[in-house]
Formats: sequence, C-alpha cells, structure tokens
Amino acid sequence: MPLHRLTHATLGVPDPAASSHFFCSFGLTRSDDGWFSTRDGGDQLRLVEAPTRRLLGLGVGAENLDDLGRIAAAVEAHRLGTIVDRSDDRLVVSEPATGLPVEITVAEPYTSSVGLPALNGPGVVGRYNTPAASVLNPVAAQPSNLTHVVYVTPDQPTTLRFLTDVLGFEVSDAVPGVIAFTRCGEVHHNLAIQAGPVAFPHHIAFEMDSIDDVVRGGRRMVDGDPDRHVWGLGRHAIGSNWFWYLRDPSGVFVEYTADIDRISDQDLYRPKEWQGHEFLYSYGPPTPPEFLEPADIHELIEAAS
Repeated sequence: MPLHRLTHATLGVPDPAASSHFFCSFGLTRSDDGWFSTRDGGDQLRLVEAPTRRLLGLGVGAENLDDLGRIAAAVEAHRLGTIVDRSDDRLVVSEPATGLPVEITVAEPYTSSVGLPALNGPGVVGRYNTPAASVLNPVAAQPSNLTHVVYVTPDQPTTLRFLTDVLGFEVSDAVPGVIAFTRCGEVHHNLAIQAGPVAFPHHIAFEMDSIDDVVRGGRRMVDGDPDRHVWGLGRHAIGSNWFWYLRDPSGVFVEYTADIDRISDQDLYRPKEWQGHEFLYSYGPPTPPEFLEPADIHELIEAAS
C-alpha cells in the first residue's frame, strides 16, 4: 500500500486556548508555532478558531513522490474531488462531499525506541524481582502517534469512494450504511467514515504503548477534570483496541488507544459481518448515549444550514 499513516489533523474549535490546555494535559507537546506533537509522529495536531468543532484538514503520508502522481491521476479518472494545490512534494485534494482538504506528502513511517513492557503470566515470566515498569514510572504517559480519526459525513458513500478509489485506502471492516473503517497502512483503521446529518469530527485517537498507559493517561485526565470523562476503560470489538475516551472543550471526543489490530495482507484478513452496534465494544462500560448521538448535534446541524 503506497500510503502508510496519518501525518496530521487540523481541528476547528470555538476556544483554541481551552482546547490547547486540554491537549497539553493529554500528553501532547505544544511548540512555538502552534503545532502539537506526539512522541513518535512529530507535529500532528493544529487548532484553528471556528464557530463549532470541525475537521478542517487531514494529512496522509505516502511512501514516495510517485504516489502523489497516482492520486492526482485518480482524481481525474474517477471525477471525485478537486486538486486544490500541487507542487513537486505536496498534493492537496478536496473531498467532494464535504470539501475536506486532504494533504498528501512523502513521510517517514513511525519508529519508536520504546519497547513493550515485560509481562508475567501463567508459565511465562518476563519480569523477575522488580515491579511492573508502569508502577515505577514517574513520567506521565505520552501518546506515540495520531492513529485514527472518525469523520461524520452527510454523504458516506461518496466520501468512502473518494478514500478507496482516489486515495487508495482499503476497507478493514464495515457496518453497511453506518460506518466503514478504512486504513492507509497496517493499522486496522486510520480513518473511519460514519454516516450522519452533517460533517463533523466524532473523535480522534492517539496510540499509547500499552493498556497501562491508556489507564495512566485516562486517570490523570479525569483526576484533573472529571467532566472530561466520556467512556472507558474498555476494549472495542472492531479493531480490538483498548479505549478510554475524553471530551475536549469543543466537544470532540479524544481517545487513548492501545493494542489495535494490524493487517499485513487484505487477503488474509477475515472480518466478521458486524450488525448494529455490536462492533462498538467487546467489553467495558455500557456505551453512553452521547457517543451515539453527540449532545451538540443540533448545534452542528444549525451551523451547517
């Protein structure tokens, strides 16, 4: 697959200062130029003032410059999307249903010097004579990378065709007519496309090293402000990933996630046919109503009209 990861996302939020405080508490590092970086992904989040929460831009990493030419040709061949900007090392294409600009650049894959924690279990001992690393670690849990975005669109079939036919994403799992989980690399989903009345970001997710760091991060955020908590701790069914969702001041759900499925070969992956909401979680607390219908949905609809 020529594409291999998300590079960045731009969120529109009503109060950038409040959202900035949230994401700094979440574990991202804010630079002087306004970007928020992850440990392994570099600059991956930008906040822009907007009347309501919005996804204003998305970046995708390609393996080489030839991929930009392939995508530009696919825009013309399928008559899906509009080329907004083109240079030798950058291509920006507007998604046809919502106008979302997607920037494709050549980017290095994620690398990390952090190893997995040593675990103990029946018959398998990875750690002797010392407590678990997470127990002793005085450093706050830090997200490794921007893993996925869930984007709601009023024309899900068109947005999905743009991703697959033009950009080259592949569908990992889907609930027909509701949501499709697509990927641009081995991670089970980088961009999930959900049907809804208007376009808005449902949530963005950042990958942690382990479930320990999901819990450590979530606990720290909720201790700082209990109103941030949305849903967790639990394990999703689709993607298998651990989750803990928080709410940023704009209303965007922000997820700590770990141990998400990897797919090396589309022909070897055999997803089940998911029905209804069973894909949401394998176990964990019951799904909160606002996760299925956000509390500000009427405000978002009014703003879009």
